[in-house]
Amino acid sequence: MAAINHPFPQSRRVPVPVRPGAINWWVLGAMLIFGIGATLPVLQNSTATSRGFELQALQAEETRLKGDIKQTEAEVAQLTSLQRIQRRAETLGLVPGIDPIYIEVAEPGPAPAKIPSEYLPEPVRNADEPDSWWKSLFGWLSLGN
Repeated sequence: MAAINHPFPQSRRVPVPVRPGAINWWVLGAMLIFGIGATLPVLQNSTATSRGFELQALQAEETRLKGDIKQTEAEVAQLTSLQRIQRRAETLGLVPGIDPIYIEVAEPGPAPAKIPSEYLPEPVRNADEPDSWWKSLFGWLSLGN
């Protein structure tokens, strides 16, 4: 192998004009995007943390309110107890009734009954009404079994 004794050619440098104080907008834009990208996770973490504290405060408030409700229910139960009502009636001078009076009303009630339908008697079905066609079909099919 033979080596050629030639020096490497010198590359010519082309001077790049640099203006002092000029702003490179590409570099500035890249730095801005990088800054926003680095700041967003911090802001999200901060928001999640503050929401967590708000949630804890609301849960504590809910627990306190549930306790208040239970306490009020206990007070209502104590106030409506039969023994308390009897003691209060005695302090007011009330006594149990000895001979009740029963009154019979001969007048009929309002035209449509004003009581819930669950307490009304079920309508009686007349035996004269024929069964529907599908019931008779099912009856006919079940006879074959």
